[in-house]
Amino acid sequence: MNSIFKVLSSEQWEEAKITGLIPRRSADIEHDCVHVNEFQDLTTICTRFFKPGESPIALEFAPDSYQDIQWHEPTKEKPWREGRVKVEHLLADLVLNIYSFEHRQTDVGIVYQLLGEE
Repeated sequence: MNSIFKVLSSEQWEEAKITGLIPRRSADIEHDCVHVNEFQDLTTICTRFFKPGESPIALEFAPDSYQDIQWHEPTKEKPWREGRVKVEHLLADLVLNIYSFEHRQTDVGIVYQLLGEE
């Protein structure tokens, strides 16, 4: 299996560096789990859940960092594969890499892309 990723705001990451715990987003609290994603879905997640001017980031975790991930296949409403981890918080100490995103105006509207990609 490939790495898993948690998308959050840069402000939440700043908080996590202090507390050691990755804050839960509203959907995590609502579903009593922590949502994670695969690399190929990160720009879609950022575009769907962040507004222009916000600075989302993706934290990369090794695939064996969290064993009990339930993967949900894409649906019409959520056209990405969504993982749900039954833990209270992801741990900042387990982050392997951090990816930043920027928004760009396109013909179809605002989209996010990995920082530095064309």
